[in-house]
Amino acid sequence: MRVLIADDDADLRDLVAIAVEKAGYEVAAAVGDGLSAWEALKADEIDLAVLDISMPGLTGLELVQRIRADDELREQHVLIITANAQPSIAEAVHLAGANGLITKPFQVRELVEFMRGVADRV
Repeated sequence: MRVLIADDDADLRDLVAIAVEKAGYEVAAAVGDGLSAWEALKADEIDLAVLDISMPGLTGLELVQRIRADDELREQHVLIITANAQPSIAEAVHLAGANGLITKPFQVRELVEFMRGVADRV
């Protein structure tokens, strides 16, 4: 399974990349902003996009909306990561069409379990 990681925090990108690789999956790209994530999604075969909700260029929510509106990408699996645990954020993530939400700080186990669930479907 090929995973795109998009987060403007380099340390979090590295943490997610380590979790992806330790779970036996491939990091297709690790980028620091939403526009770069969009370009990676359009240019490469990605099985899962792990997106920070708050990034420069395009936010994670804006990116999910673009993905769901795109005929080629609408079935893309998307996990949003956010530090904001408010119920309104969870609702916005759901309404945008993301497949899941993990709140920072999170346990790497949570991320691996989500990835395994996606891998079973791709």
